Amino acid sequence: MTAPLLTVIATLLGALVWLGVAALHGRRLLHILQLEEYDLARFWRWLRAAPERAVPRAQLHGALALAALGTAIALTRTADLVVLTGPVALGAAAYAWHGRPRPSAKKPLVYTPKALLLAALASALAGATVALGAWSALQPPEPRFSLFVGALALAGVLPALYLTLAALLLYPFQAAVKWLLVQHAARRLRARPELLVVGITGSYGKTSTKEILATLLSTRYRVCKTAGSVNTPVGIARTVLRALRPEHQVFVVEMGAYVRGNIRDLARLARPRIGILTAIGEQHLERFGSVENIAATKYELIEALPPDGLAVFNGDDPRCRALAAQTRHVAVRTYRLEPPDGQADLWATAIRSGPQGTTFTLHTAGGGAIHVTTPLLGRHNVANILAAATVALELGLSLEELAGAIAQLQPVPHRLQLIPGQGGVTVIDDAYNANPAGVRAALAVLAEFPGRKFLVTPGLVELGPLEAERHAELGRAAAAVCDYIILVGRRRTAPIAAGARAAGFPAERLLTVASLQEATAQLGRLVAPGDVVLFENDLPDQYSEE
Repeated sequence: MTAPLLTVIATLLGALVWLGVAALHGRRLLHILQLEEYDLARFWRWLRAAPERAVPRAQLHGALALAALGTAIALTRTADLVVLTGPVALGAAAYAWHGRPRPSAKKPLVYTPKALLLAALASALAGATVALGAWSALQPPEPRFSLFVGALALAGVLPALYLTLAALLLYPFQAAVKWLLVQHAARRLRARPELLVVGITGSYGKTSTKEILATLLSTRYRVCKTAGSVNTPVGIARTVLRALRPEHQVFVVEMGAYVRGNIRDLARLARPRIGILTAIGEQHLERFGSVENIAATKYELIEALPPDGLAVFNGDDPRCRALAAQTRHVAVRTYRLEPPDGQADLWATAIRSGPQGTTFTLHTAGGGAIHVTTPLLGRHNVANILAAATVALELGLSLEELAGAIAQLQPVPHRLQLIPGQGGVTVIDDAYNANPAGVRAALAVLAEFPGRKFLVTPGLVELGPLEAERHAELGRAAAAVCDYIILVGRRRTAPIAAGARAAGFPAERLLTVASLQEATAQLGRLVAPGDVVLFENDLPDQYSEE
């Protein structure tokens, strides 16, 4: 085999391995883009927060080594240095592979058709960069191999840009497909005027209320509901097309939002006749900009109701009460927990919670009352039950039917889900909670358990300028309940620690660890039979502190 042929083989091998390592980082970036719901603005905000996210340091060093070789070839104009391209590329790849970050994924990348298209297009753009460099290098009259080596270096540091360009190129086609899907679902719903659609929105409590309402109504009606936490136009459209059947009488739809107009679009699709507004709080404040924007967005559901519709409000939430008072175009019902003035259409009294569940007496404005028991934990779940029961009573269920169905309710996974742990330790899984009100509710539930109490949390996100203040409040509240506090991640949880210390919490029982795995290891050292561990929130991968 001749020397030139060996050089070509070594160069191609080195280039492929180098591009393969770059592709692995591109896969990590695709995962983050998917977690950010393919929102490029949020993706680039994540990248700007730490430059190494776009180009890991080891990968940058490898690219600089290739760039230095390309510069040397250009300056010396000698072919002798070309033989180094393959070895340098292999060395750069090995160095980048060894030094690249390897965070473990809590929610792995899902290879949906959209993800696969983005990956293929980004790979094609990277390949085009190298191919263009190779073509330019071989143009007469004189080969310029430095261009090929420089293209290799560039391809190794541009995965974020390639992915962004791929998303921009695909956007018109993806938007068209989404539009067609939503329009198809809307036509199918318009063809079902007899179908009763119930829309549920709010800063928190949406999913639990949806699941509870579907369970209650299923005692008398055939019910279809959106699955899990599905609450976007495409998710709702897919439910309509895949799960809604002619025999269904009620369609219960969860509606989520990140900006003004989101709920209006969902209501235009689903055409609800009944709307439930569970709460208005600070969740996603970073995206909305203000609580006033959140309130206006959630109220879009009520504004969309027809004249014969029904609006159900959480009367314990002052912002919801204000919106209920201004609602004139539809009938209004409110629910409350132990109202001192008794002014509500449905309310609960004698609420008692414990490790086995919750009991309370459900009252109606008409004078009816019934004692109920539920395995669900916490006063906030009583509020969710009341929201669903208000609609169920309007649709003809009796108090006795309600009591029987409430007794059969099961917790939504990861929302104050009680899990018997090993060695007599009780685990309360509240991993999906992500708002200050939910944290307060979870701590109230923890306080009702006997035994030593542990809190494990990475804190909250998307609270904008209020994040530090709310974290300090969380620390003070946890100090009043917990025997041990384990914080995951040092930067974000610093205000939580400060709040706990300010409340007099013992420093030796306030632990800060780098990861959930380390927190679990600490628990293994500390817990004993009879202890209770609350896992509060579990931040997605894009919020990990690297």
